[in-house]
This record gives sequence, structure tokens and C-alpha cells, in this order.
Amino acid sequence: MYIDPHSHQSVVIIGGGFAGALTAIKLLDRTEVPLSITMLEPREELGRGVAYSTTEAVHLVNGPASTFSLHPEKPDHLVRWLADNASRYGWTPPADIVGSFPPRHLYGTYVRDELNRAITSARAGSTFRHIRASATNLVSAPHKVRITTSAGESIEADEVILALGVFQPPLNPREAYVADHPAFAASPWDAAALDRLLDAHEILLIGSSLSMVDAVASMEARGFRGRYQAISRRGQLIEDRRNAELERDFLAEGPLPTTARSLLSLVKAERRALAAASRDWQALPQAIRPYILSLWQRADDTERLRFARHLRAFWDVTAHRAAPDSYRAVTDAIAEGRFRHQPARLLALKPSGAMIAATLKARSGTHRQSFGGVIDCRGHQLHDWRHISDPFVRSLVESGEVRPHSTGFGIDATPEGDVISEEGRVHRNISAIGHPLRGVAWESSSITEQRTQAIALADRILSKLTPLALAAS
Repeated sequence: MYIDPHSHQSVVIIGGGFAGALTAIKLLDRTEVPLSITMLEPREELGRGVAYSTTEAVHLVNGPASTFSLHPEKPDHLVRWLADNASRYGWTPPADIVGSFPPRHLYGTYVRDELNRAITSARAGSTFRHIRASATNLVSAPHKVRITTSAGESIEADEVILALGVFQPPLNPREAYVADHPAFAASPWDAAALDRLLDAHEILLIGSSLSMVDAVASMEARGFRGRYQAISRRGQLIEDRRNAELERDFLAEGPLPTTARSLLSLVKAERRALAAASRDWQALPQAIRPYILSLWQRADDTERLRFARHLRAFWDVTAHRAAPDSYRAVTDAIAEGRFRHQPARLLALKPSGAMIAATLKARSGTHRQSFGGVIDCRGHQLHDWRHISDPFVRSLVESGEVRPHSTGFGIDATPEGDVISEEGRVHRNISAIGHPLRGVAWESSSITEQRTQAIALADRILSKLTPLALAAS
């Protein structure tokens, strides 16, 4: 049947980071009808978002190249791309490219190049437009959705995808007094702020997860040779990723646990068994990860909240391990006696001349200590849409077009990602992907989960739009 190439089915993707770009790639690669895709993203480069915008060579992806292909049917796709392109983008890959951990900026380039390839090779009649603006308002209707942009443009779409990524939390009230202090870095990705800390004798690191590794790797690459003191509430320090072989699918041996307590009990028992057999505990994440979605969706909100409150930190340092090359900066500093870590709470930060005085509550008691530098390594952790100040997010919540998830993570949606309104109505033409779905699918922040979501979302949208295009021809 003849398909009118001018009869475009329109899709607007709000957010041009990893999740948004990958969804566009899957739509363009899989469509059999002409699509008109519009992406709203203020950044000039698509596909980077927050994670892959860093230009620091020591900020690496957290898994080997063999696991991060954008195309699961081509598991060696990223490896081959690195072999062909890494050198011209300034990175010399090691002999073992398969097991390498490339710089995050380079991975963002891979995503960008794949999007450009998909745009160039899309079926005849399909179009792609990048508008460097943010969405400011959305009004839903049964057959069309209208979006207003910060550039004053009004767009109608058959389908809208919310790929809004992560949001930086507001400045911690305890940091308000030092927000403009030259010894304070509000994030480990502020290169200019890190440059100012080179002469510090000791740096306080608030947080002990992946963002902390970024901070130490960046400071060591700059030549810093002072001391670090890392604090976290539970005193759990992230480790580097090791090649631990999965020997037993222990969760398959009985019914899946339905409570956070029973899950923790099983995991602790398995960890003890691994230790007794002189095996590496890092086999645990790969044994648990295939079940995370089922475990999360089977749990009620009480258990989800219990997990988020009591086990989230444990899961983060267990599942999300650091790239060995960047983590070496931490282990070297430990070996040299320049890095220490303790469970402590930050109570206050106050200016103290050229330094910053921190009041810390540790197990031994409360004490005050001055530091030549302080780096907030909490990362982008604001997930509760009720407290996000972004104008578009506020508009979505206040208008009732979305309903914040009861766990405080992202928004409510069906298991497939169809957004649910405040009154409980399922939007059949508004979907979400990635971070907004943390409450629906816990691991929605991971590359592998977002890849799975992008493929399923593209197929679902195309299953709706293809018959419409055929009918219009």
C-alpha cells in the first residue's frame, strides 16, 4: 500500500540526554512509516545529558564496553565503534577493548554519533528536529498533546515522551553559608571549583559513592597531593568493579522474597556463603539484577519505601561499582595514608577565613574541623517531583497531568511507562522513560534498563502510529 511521505506521525521527546536520544534512535531505526520527531533539549549536543557531558578524561563509565552497546542484538557494537573511532576522539583504547571502561564523554559521543546515523539513514520522509529550548507547559487531549516551549513555540504531537533525566537537589541548607566560598565545590563536575582546591591541605568529601570517586580522580589528575576525608551516614565505601564469576542463581532456588527484610536476609546469607567459599561477593549484583524489576513490582509501597529508606545505600554501593582505573586514585590515596572514610553526619558548614569549618557528628561524638576544601559528592539525587523546582516539572504536577509516585521517586505510570494523571487517568499518548520511572521500575537509572525501556517504548508507539499512517494514505 502506498504511504504518503507527507503524512507524518508526530512524536515529541522532551529531554535530549541518553534516554531521549536512545528512544529517538530506536524509533528511527524501526519505523516503517514517516515520522516527524521533535526533540526539546536546551543543550547543543544531544545524547549527553548530565552523565556524559563531563569532559574530564578520568570520569569513566561504570561497566565494561562489552555491556554498554546501544543495540543488544549487536553486543559488540560499542567495542567496534571504539576500535574505529576512539583514537580520533582523543582516547587510546587498551589492547583489551572488550573489557575497557571508556571515558563518559566518549560514550556520549558514541550516543550522539548513533543518533546522527539514525537520522541520516531513516526511512524516506521521516524528519528530526532539535529545538534548543525547554518545555514549559503540556496540555493533554485524547488524540493530540500540545506542548509550549521556552522559545514561545506551540507544538502538537500524536505522542509525547518524557525523558527528563535527573535533577540536581537544591543547595543543602547546611551549605548555604559557604555557597559562594572559594573553598566550596557544589559538585565534583565543576572543573573551575576543583581547580581552586589544589592548594588545600585536606578536603572534605560529602558522600562516598560514585560521585566521590569522580572527585578524587579529578583532583589526583590535577596533581593534588593533600588529604581527603570522606563521610557518609552509614560508613559504606564504594568499591571498584571486579570480574566475579556468577556461579549460583540463588534467587531461582525458591519463591522470590516479598519484603525488604527477607531479601536482605537472603543476600546476607549468600554473601556469607561466598565468603566461606573464598568467592568474591561481587557475583551478587549480577545474580540479583535480573530479578530487580520483578521484586520491585511485586512489592507494595510500604516495602518499596522500606527498601528506599533502609537498603538503598547498601544496594547503591553493592550494585553500582566504580571503574577500576578511576578507583585507583582512591586506592592509591588510601595506600599513601591520604584518604580516610568514616560514618558521620554533616551538621553545619561555616566560613573560617580561607577555609571552611565543618561540624560533624560521628560515632565518637560531635566535633568541628576546618578544611581547605569541601566537595559535595551527593550526586544528582532529587527524585521527588513534588520538590523539583524546574518550571516544566512544576507545571506538570500542578496541572495534574502527572501524579508523583507514592514512593517519592519520579512519577506514577503503568508498568509499560504510560503516564498516569493526578486523578488516576492513564495517558495513552504520554509516556515516560528512564529516571522519571524510578518508582515504577527501581533500576530505571541504569543504561541497561533504559535500553530495554527505549526498545519497548519505540515498539509500542510504532504499533499505534503505523496503522494511523496507513489509514491516512
